[in-house]
Amino acid sequence: MDNVPKGARMPRLTLAVVNQKGGVGKTTLAVNLAAAAHLEGRRTLLLDLDAQGSALDWSATREASSRLDGLACAKADRALNLPRFRELTAGYDVAVLDGPPRLGDVTRSAALAADVVLVPLRPGAFDWWAAADTLALLDSADLVRDEMQRPRARRLFVMNAVNERTRGGRAALDALRSVGELAPSIGARVAFSDAALAGESVLTTAPGGPAAAELLAVWRALAAPKELAHG
Repeated sequence: MDNVPKGARMPRLTLAVVNQKGGVGKTTLAVNLAAAAHLEGRRTLLLDLDAQGSALDWSATREASSRLDGLACAKADRALNLPRFRELTAGYDVAVLDGPPRLGDVTRSAALAADVVLVPLRPGAFDWWAAADTLALLDSADLVRDEMQRPRARRLFVMNAVNERTRGGRAALDALRSVGELAPSIGARVAFSDAALAGESVLTTAPGGPAAAELLAVWRALAAPKELAHG
């Protein structure tokens, strides 16, 4: 860490959204949470760690007149050490890391840099099995953090596209409560895909809708740990 440029400090909040399984809504959550931080007036960087570059494509689609103008987005699909991460994020209040849909050095570097790790899941056995592998990687990252004398990252789970009224949805939530912190759930809302097509967030396209309310509840849980909903 001796090579860190003078004045380059970690953001006040670094959030990594990770899961080795694709199709869990990881990028959707990452871009909308970055939008939430930006709309609060925080200088925000969305860092796309996925080689596919979906978050970067989302940012490029946006109209210049958008309320999200000024929300920075960059791509870095290789593992970053902490000095390099500090260079990229210097001057930002919030950094949101959109992890790749697989485990490896990139995900590990995101876990090492993050204050909070958010693991999105959908109901179903395949997601639980993938989550076990993700948690094992986070455990190994915590061992490195211990050696570096850095505090361990908070771990939160968020059920995405869940229907809590179904038996499977209720069982999934109960299972998550038994293994870690549980953020408010996100329902299966077409508003997210509609907003993504325009490079926008549900907070700008449907600010009074249920998708926006659910997204803001997750953001507040991340930003205010004491208000985290456990049930």
